[in-house]
Amino acid sequence: MELFLTRARMMSAASVPVYLVLLLFLIQEEGWQWSFLVLCVLPPVAAVAGFVGKRDIRPGLAVAALVLAIAPLPLIGGLEALF
Repeated sequence: MELFLTRARMMSAASVPVYLVLLLFLIQEEGWQWSFLVLCVLPPVAAVAGFVGKRDIRPGLAVAALVLAIAPLPLIGGLEALF
């Protein structure tokens, strides 16, 4: 359990700089408005959820942090395909 919570925290925290770099790349492209909203909101929320899940020993919150850390990529793809 401790190993899972630690990995969930680290993975959700590591997603923030990765998505910020991706955001900088997508700003150069046309149609970055949806990417901006998704990449500025979800990764910090995932990082906070990962740290709280580890601190309070809440595996459900840690799983939610992992989902939120992975969710921006398919969400951006779907939004860009719609618009």
